[in-house]
Amino acid sequence: MRATHHVQLRWVDADTLGHVNHARYLSLFEDGRMALLAESPGGMPGSPDDRGCIAARVAVDYLAPVLYRPGLSLRAETWVSRVGTTSWTLEATLSDGDTPVARCECILVAYSYVDAKPRPLGDDERAFWSSYLEA
Repeated sequence: MRATHHVQLRWVDADTLGHVNHARYLSLFEDGRMALLAESPGGMPGSPDDRGCIAARVAVDYLAPVLYRPGLSLRAETWVSRVGTTSWTLEATLSDGDTPVARCECILVAYSYVDAKPRPLGDDERAFWSSYLEA
């Protein structure tokens, strides 16, 4: 299963050539990732039960340029490719209509902010992330 989130482009996302700046893609992917994390058990920092997560690695492949257009939103599709003991891997694509423009891989680590160290995923977290698992 994939989570879909539409991210609205802003004027500030473009560089002087009118392209969406390469660094802005990280924020666009983050918007999609945070929408999914907001639905997950314990995925957000500051949760009352101290079950947050941190990003350990983020990699982006740029597939096609995007020219800024007023009102343009990109479709972010996010899914899980691996669930481990303390971490999981999210994959995502950004698309302009039917055209994929970027691909992202993000490794997230379950983290205790009280203990300041990684922690094992809870059964409810594992079940949630496994529901988005694609081979």
